[in-house]
Amino acid sequence: MSELDAFPVLKKVEKSDSVSTYYRNQGNKCFQASEDFKAWQYYNLSLLHASYNSNNYCLALSNRSAVFFSMKKYKECLADIHEIFLMKYPQDLHDKLSKRQMLCQKALLKEIDDKEKHSDFKNILNMQSNRDPRYLCASTKLVVEFNEEMGRQVFAKEDIRVGEILVEEDPYFTLVLKTQYLFSCSYCLSRNLNLLPCKDCCYALYCSDECRINASKDYHNIECPLMASLFDMDFTKLELLALRTVIKARYDHNDWQSFLRTIEEAEANMNNEYRGHIKVNGEWIFDSKHYASIHTLECNIKKRSVSDIFQKSVTAVVFLKFLTEHTNFLQVQDSKLSESVRNCVAATLLLHLMTSPTNMHGISANIQSADGNFVEEQSLASAPYGFHSLINHSCVPNVVRFGKLGSGKMKLFALRPIKKGMQIFDNYGAHHALEDCLSRRASLKFQYKFHCVCEACVNDWPTYLSMRPSVHIPEKLVRIKNKLLNTSVINKLQKGDEETAVKLFKSLCSLCEHFEFYAPCTELSDCQEALKQCLSIFSGLLPYGNKLMIPWSAIPPE
Repeated sequence: MSELDAFPVLKKVEKSDSVSTYYRNQGNKCFQASEDFKAWQYYNLSLLHASYNSNNYCLALSNRSAVFFSMKKYKECLADIHEIFLMKYPQDLHDKLSKRQMLCQKALLKEIDDKEKHSDFKNILNMQSNRDPRYLCASTKLVVEFNEEMGRQVFAKEDIRVGEILVEEDPYFTLVLKTQYLFSCSYCLSRNLNLLPCKDCCYALYCSDECRINASKDYHNIECPLMASLFDMDFTKLELLALRTVIKARYDHNDWQSFLRTIEEAEANMNNEYRGHIKVNGEWIFDSKHYASIHTLECNIKKRSVSDIFQKSVTAVVFLKFLTEHTNFLQVQDSKLSESVRNCVAATLLLHLMTSPTNMHGISANIQSADGNFVEEQSLASAPYGFHSLINHSCVPNVVRFGKLGSGKMKLFALRPIKKGMQIFDNYGAHHALEDCLSRRASLKFQYKFHCVCEACVNDWPTYLSMRPSVHIPEKLVRIKNKLLNTSVINKLQKGDEETAVKLFKSLCSLCEHFEFYAPCTELSDCQEALKQCLSIFSGLLPYGNKLMIPWSAIPPE
């Protein structure tokens, strides 16, 4: 790469009053045109490019508070005004901000505090069974079995009913997608509107000082000087996940020696039942917060083509070059360790460039469309989950993943009744109701490197549009389903109506169990899709404004 002069030059984008002013003026134009959500994004950009505590910083906050007032987000408006008053702000803002502050306080006095609408939510969204003492995020109703041929697989240790929560897992970290940089906390994924910028780079926003400090400690202190190039060069989320995994893994340890020991111990257990485990107080545990669970994910190197591995190697080399020349990441006090550290970083970068495509999970939420429906999915972030990555694929899964908007925690929901001894199957994106068998197998082979032999593929189940209502289902059961999921109810679910979702939930779980015997059939598919829409509503929905993304690039206009 060096001989060919093929390495990219690192780009630097520093805080700039002129760029901050440019974006603030763009925000002003949108605000004057009553495009509040676009104005909010431009003011976030203005904040990102302003020096901390400068006049431009205060002006961006002041203008953003005006947007919040226009949107009737009075608490958010007060929070920005409070932030300004803590700084050396331009005095000509004082009267205007004080008046806005008083108007917000009056408006809040008229509002009735929102109460939790549905006490049933806790029972629906939380795991009710005990947690496994070894696989800490999983229910005791699950068991992980290992054999050398198939690796690790997750099975039901007892009968599981539709609607049960089987896993509650926090990620190793989260990676906000580039499209969401202006919408979300870069560390915890909070959708808090009062986001505040990194004090050094122009790309990371945080919901609190705590998140800013934690991000810096975990990885951002290294990523910060690289952000302009990482953004501008269009590295994929899978590549950026690999880079962040290596950085965070190192800073989870006190020094390089302890990190190298963790890798050595993890690799010693690659071919036994303690793969991905660590010992805590003499007991083996598996937990995503520990790097061993991520280091030991399947990389499929033997199934990859030479060209695929070569391409990933080039990316690893570019990352290694950036880390070596533009950060202190590889610096060690003991010069004898220098080569070992460099080899370790190179190897783990390549490893995670191979584990990311087949193991990392996306985080998303349903977003409102122009017609007011919440049926489109918006990707928000990606993250490594050690336990969820153990679950194999089926084109007719018996579980589905869901989360909570503004959080990285992922939960596993039983979508079908699961008998004791049955394997737990997730869906990797190829579903029998949407694609034919040949298409599904081709896409799974390309990304995940396996030939699918699930029941839908082996028995060539039809797609939803090819299904016919089953003549064997009792008419009474069909009538109950049609009454429960009538046109009016379906419309309410599509509109994101929480009350309807809560009322339907238990009945839908029951119907899914009754229709299971007749699968595949449209009746079961309808009930399962309605259940998934309920989960989307419980998880949190994105308003239409989140679709109105402004155009911006890593390198700002001059």
